[in-house]
Amino acid sequence: GNPRAVAIAQRVPSLDGMRVGLINNNKPNSHLLQEHIVELIRKQFRIQDVVLLQKPNPAVPAVGLAEWAKEVDVVITAMGD
Repeated sequence: GNPRAVAIAQRVPSLDGMRVGLINNNKPNSHLLQEHIVELIRKQFRIQDVVLLQKPNPAVPAVGLAEWAKEVDVVITAMGD
């Protein structure tokens, strides 16, 4: 099939007041990366909350993604290997 173009989501001007979602792919070291990202975000912004979602393993899609997405304003993926 032919590839189709998909628009990139608009970047938010600031994470202040946002509910930040982090998806962890559950690869080696992804938890360390996730912890570091949360620490950096909390130091730089006044976020409302961090809502984590962890995949059961890297080879499968995230479970409950649609419901989880309703709980956050922005999403950051934390991938490690």
